[in-house]
Amino acid sequence: MPLGAYLTLAALVFAIGLFGVLTRRNAVGILLGIELMLNAVNINLVAFARFSAISAASSSRCSPSRSRWPRSPSAWPSSS
Repeated sequence: MPLGAYLTLAALVFAIGLFGVLTRRNAVGILLGIELMLNAVNINLVAFARFSAISAASSSRCSPSRSRWPRSPSAWPSSS
């Protein structure tokens, strides 16, 4: 899925949440709208983390060719 699809989904969820906050009169409806808005923000954060050029797999400490979790303690990096 391209990044634009995630951003469109997040914008739609945010718009629904904003509509809920602006049109509801009781506290529960307003809180549900705020929750939808925060979920849209989380969708954006996850999408940008997934598609960003700087990720944990491409950092200098981790190589994509080797396993992220070494199997034996002797293969763990030293703390010094």
